[in-house]
Amino acid sequence: MSVLTSASSSSVRRGYDYYKCNKVNNVNQLNDHEFEGYVKGSLKNPYYVKIDIEHPRKSYCDCPHANGNITCKHMVALYFELFPDEVDDYESWLNSDYEEDDYYNYNDYYDENYYDYGSNSNFEKPLFFDIVLEKFVDDLHIEQLREILLTELKNNEKRTFDLYLKENYRKYLEKNNSSLVFLEELNKRIQDLTGYYSYDYNDYDKEILSVREKRKIEELYKDETLRSQIDKILFNEKLSVYSDYKWIACFYKNNKSSDEIKDYCKILENYLNSLKHYSIKNTVPKSNILIIIYLLSNFTTTDIASSLLKNAKYLQYIDYVVENCNNVIELYSEFMKLINKNYFKNKVYIPEVLYRFVWVTEHENKEINISYYLYNYLCLGHTEYLKILSLNLSSQEIIKLIESKTKDPFLLINLYKFYNKIDKLWNILQDSNYKYLLLDNIDLLKNKYNDDLYNNFVSEFYNILKEAKSREVYHKASKYIKAISKLNDGDNLVDNIISNLKQSEYQKCSALFDEIAKALKNDK
Repeated sequence: MSVLTSASSSSVRRGYDYYKCNKVNNVNQLNDHEFEGYVKGSLKNPYYVKIDIEHPRKSYCDCPHANGNITCKHMVALYFELFPDEVDDYESWLNSDYEEDDYYNYNDYYDENYYDYGSNSNFEKPLFFDIVLEKFVDDLHIEQLREILLTELKNNEKRTFDLYLKENYRKYLEKNNSSLVFLEELNKRIQDLTGYYSYDYNDYDKEILSVREKRKIEELYKDETLRSQIDKILFNEKLSVYSDYKWIACFYKNNKSSDEIKDYCKILENYLNSLKHYSIKNTVPKSNILIIIYLLSNFTTTDIASSLLKNAKYLQYIDYVVENCNNVIELYSEFMKLINKNYFKNKVYIPEVLYRFVWVTEHENKEINISYYLYNYLCLGHTEYLKILSLNLSSQEIIKLIESKTKDPFLLINLYKFYNKIDKLWNILQDSNYKYLLLDNIDLLKNKYNDDLYNNFVSEFYNILKEAKSREVYHKASKYIKAISKLNDGDNLVDNIISNLKQSEYQKCSALFDEIAKALKNDK
């Protein structure tokens, strides 16, 4: 059981929406299997969430819907934030043809020929069966008899081969030239490679064809009578996970019609989608399938750019395409058009794609380099790339550029903190949704906004005290006393508050003064 499987489909869907809207922040790993964070919900303050990936039912959220060990949407949102691969798998499922209520289509598993209704165990032979059968056979013409005989022999091909054809098959191969023997041996090897028990899509470096065999296939394919046999051997989607299949793809690109290629690409795409539902962490097999589709298709530059964004997590595929495209600058331009519209799609991998353009252009294209540093910040929030951007652009240019690309308050907050833009930072933190972040930015703001901070913290302190007279409430309120202590002249401000409390209705609330003392002690 995982966090996702323990949640309802509705919670997974809503949690995904929360994740996509960047409502998860302050994520922290507690140990090997526990994580915590805050998820912005419908209330003023964000919900505190803790998930246990080993024991999902032990996860916690202080929202009302998580009572009774229910996996809520806030837990799911935190889980998606922690594990972006799970987001990709969920998005692949969302973009597939499956519908939630019939994900498992039992018709896919039902084979009307599975049960042999004609076997003796299910059939009571009528009294005159033998007589009527003999008469039926006697009345048949030779062509009718031949047709029926072929149909019946093909009903159980293994039995037919073992009983009647094995020796004839051997003689047929010996009688004909070595080409048939070559194809027979190749077919056996491919069947062994892709068989149910031997197939290993992670063994992607396995050689499919030797150089000699490739030459032989090119020669035999000129014979029209052998083409269909070669196709039966090599038109096998399971082979596409192997790196060696690139040669076969290029071979067929030159020898098949566009319609045949399109049909085969659809088969490959379906096979790729089926592999995406497996728990395969290795991305090379799926990258190889994408490379084969790329080699077989006549994609435009826009199509290729769209494919790069859609499949950005498959870095081996990205490497191959960027290194082998005809015009890398044109492809880069098309890719940038897409991510400038919406860089949220696969944003974790966008910097990796851009790095491929940096590498191919040997770090010499200034525009590509700046885009790479910029999107490392926009997509991943890595502030160290702001330092690198500062080597190429002024701080004002960087701020203006990032402000034009995103409205994400957390990215803007870190941007303004990095460049010490106090007024811009203060303006964002005045939003009621982000006021709780004032606690984390006292040192930056207090020289200019000391009085405003004090008024905010005092107000929050007394508002929380009104919730109830309990140690839990006092503990929650005390963090604002701790914050006040960090302000200019903080010690005197705190002493005045405590003095006022001792003369108020809270004068006998020893638990409150204990929690305040603990908060101040922990601060020191």
